[in-house]
Amino acid sequence: MVRVNWRSLVLVVVIGVCIGLFTGIVENRPSEIGIPEDKYNGFPLVWRITHTGLPDEYRFLELFVDCLFWFVIVLIIVLLVKKLVKS
Repeated sequence: MVRVNWRSLVLVVVIGVCIGLFTGIVENRPSEIGIPEDKYNGFPLVWRITHTGLPDEYRFLELFVDCLFWFVIVLIIVLLVKKLVKS
């Protein structure tokens, strides 16, 4: 069993949130038909929509899910690295 200490867990949360926020500059066009001038950002879910001539629209639930997704990915990587180093 691999144990994660508090410093590692805090680091994983910070990195997961940073990656989630960083995906706000990654364009992710939806497959459905939309307004061509609008830009859709966020990965894997679109959480920031830039409309032409209007303020940006933020979807905070999708942002939370994105950050949670990246938190889990980073946690899996940390656990695998710790397990491989321990072996």
